[in-house]
Amino acid sequence: MNEKVSSATLDETPPTSQGGDTVAEEHWTWWNALPKLDFKPHKPNPNYQLIDPERLTDLFKANGIAPDSLEAMRIKADINFMNEELLRLYRERDHNAALQQNRYRLYQIGFTFLAMLAAVLGSLQSLALASYPRLMPFVALLETIVALGAVYLATISGREPPLPLWLRDRRRAEQMRREYFRYLLNLAPYEGLDVVKRQQTLSSRAADINRGDFPEEPGIW
Repeated sequence: MNEKVSSATLDETPPTSQGGDTVAEEHWTWWNALPKLDFKPHKPNPNYQLIDPERLTDLFKANGIAPDSLEAMRIKADINFMNEELLRLYRERDHNAALQQNRYRLYQIGFTFLAMLAAVLGSLQSLALASYPRLMPFVALLETIVALGAVYLATISGREPPLPLWLRDRRRAEQMRREYFRYLLNLAPYEGLDVVKRQQTLSSRAADINRGDFPEEPGIW
């Protein structure tokens, strides 16, 4: 990419993911971190992009680059190529990472709620033993239900633990995100390669990352 384009500063928008609906107000950011019982989107968004086309057009205008210039066409061609070779893999990994993250947080909140409920019922049981003995069987029944709920939650969370799946797919997705911008900025290992070799290198590295076989990091200098 041209030097003046690569050095342009975009607005400080944090990296996005397919983690569900967002809330515009900044002071409601914490709300987005809460897990959702109905996680959306239910599958990867086929239209999700790492670079908003409108922002890219604004970037061209800010740097005095005509949308139909050779430089702009090359950048758009790179993005179109990566849509097929890298971005489709990124969407899958990014979506699955967000899904597993949501599952993990749901389980943790579930365990916390059950632990709190068990503590409250234990206190009530102590009070009932001293003051209301007739309530003991009812409180004991509730304690049993809470214990069964904890066992059930532990069973389903242990069958396919979400935390390692979340970390696995998030690492692969973020590695692909790095590769996306390396290719777009023509950094190592793509620098100095002809078009065919450059595309082959991206395809190979994207496939390796998707399998969890992370390629060697190119030298900075």
